[in-house]
Amino acid sequence: MYTVALVEDHPITSELLARSIGKCKGLKLVGVYDSGQEALRDLPTKRPDVVLMDIKLPGMSGIDCVRALRSRSPAFKSPILMLTEYAEEQLIFDALKAGANGYLLKNKERHQQVGEPRLRMGFAMHLATIAVAA
Repeated sequence: MYTVALVEDHPITSELLARSIGKCKGLKLVGVYDSGQEALRDLPTKRPDVVLMDIKLPGMSGIDCVRALRSRSPAFKSPILMLTEYAEEQLIFDALKAGANGYLLKNKERHQQVGEPRLRMGFAMHLATIAVAA
């Protein structure tokens, strides 16, 4: 069973993703955070198997949160997958440069967020890649 933490500020998106994770066999949601600051305080001690983090967060961005997690907590090795509506190459590059391990694109329409089958497929691909690299 993989443990998952979710960092997402949009309440509807957060609820949909949490529900989808809960339905995915082999995944257990261990934390939901609506800000980078909150995640930064809690994630180093929780150490989930994977973190899903929105790029655009209020206050501290997801990219800044990843950078802070990697620099302030060197023992924090959990893979971080960025969730984004933005296919902007620069944002994705910045996230990877900050220490993210990959990303999943959300659908642009709020009512069509990352669904369970797509989430499962995305996890399977990223977790397989991370396992091979480790």
